[in-house]
Amino acid sequence: MPEPPVLPYALEGLMPLKPELVHPASITCARAFANDPTTDYLIPDADKRSNLRFAEEYYLKLSLIAGGGTFVTSGKCEGLAMWIDSERKDNFFNHIRAGFPFLPLRCGWRHLFREAALDLHFSRLRKELVPTRHLYLAVLAVDPEYHGLGFASKLMRPMLGHLDDRQLPAYLETQTSRNVEMYRRWGFELLREEPMPDSDLKLYLMSRQPSRTE
Repeated sequence: MPEPPVLPYALEGLMPLKPELVHPASITCARAFANDPTTDYLIPDADKRSNLRFAEEYYLKLSLIAGGGTFVTSGKCEGLAMWIDSERKDNFFNHIRAGFPFLPLRCGWRHLFREAALDLHFSRLRKELVPTRHLYLAVLAVDPEYHGLGFASKLMRPMLGHLDDRQLPAYLETQTSRNVEMYRRWGFELLREEPMPDSDLKLYLMSRQPSRTE
């Protein structure tokens, strides 16, 4: 019998992202991160921050093209979680298909340079801190309209159960101490606090080991 995939095709209570949901999901992400200091860091041009949705749309399309791993709470896209297999191989043409050439027009060249530097820096740290195969939580976003209604737990718990079944760790980076406490409730441990390149901001690097099943 073939080994089940690391990234599941389905999770109980959630919907896998579909092409027709990319647009509403990108709006959810943009609303969720509109006031995040990291958004100001990545898109330093204030006139272009209203275009955050287009950057989110690019990453959502890339997730679909690269093989999935993004789940939404429903067709309304109240929230979404994007997971990436640490063994995923990036393909330049996938980035082109997802809309990479349009990002400078939407978010500015400084966004691309900062995003690339950030990704390179923290990709190296991920490999150092979690050298074995794992799932990386790239995005957890809930529309502010639905905060406090349990959507974050709805997004997290099915995948954590899947990771326990597969005995795989999880890894994430988060921007606020408040989020650190939230992720600790789901079994994540703080590994390191790391400053972002050329910034006073920092990210909290966290991992979760799978629960042992009898």
